[in-house]
Amino acid sequence: MEIGISKIGERGQVVIPLEFRENLKLQKGGKLLIVKEGNKLIFEAMKDLKAKNIEEIKEDLEDMRIANEFWEDVKKGKTIAQTKEEFLKDLEKW
Repeated sequence: MEIGISKIGERGQVVIPLEFRENLKLQKGGKLLIVKEGNKLIFEAMKDLKAKNIEEIKEDLEDMRIANEFWEDVKKGKTIAQTKEEFLKDLEKW
């Protein structure tokens, strides 16, 4: 994990550190997806996303949130063993 510090400019602009821009091949005019989760802002280069519109991106983020919650439950031992058929039946309820 790399960490950088940046200031917010008068119009809300943030400068991404040069080494991050170079490493991620970010260029002037490139687009970033920005997600607010609690007090966190998460930036992702749009060129890395397969989704083509904001609704698809929202769906993907919700899927990731659900998967993350599931893995947290797995780590805490809160999940149950299921057969493939049982899992698919539960999945249909979602």
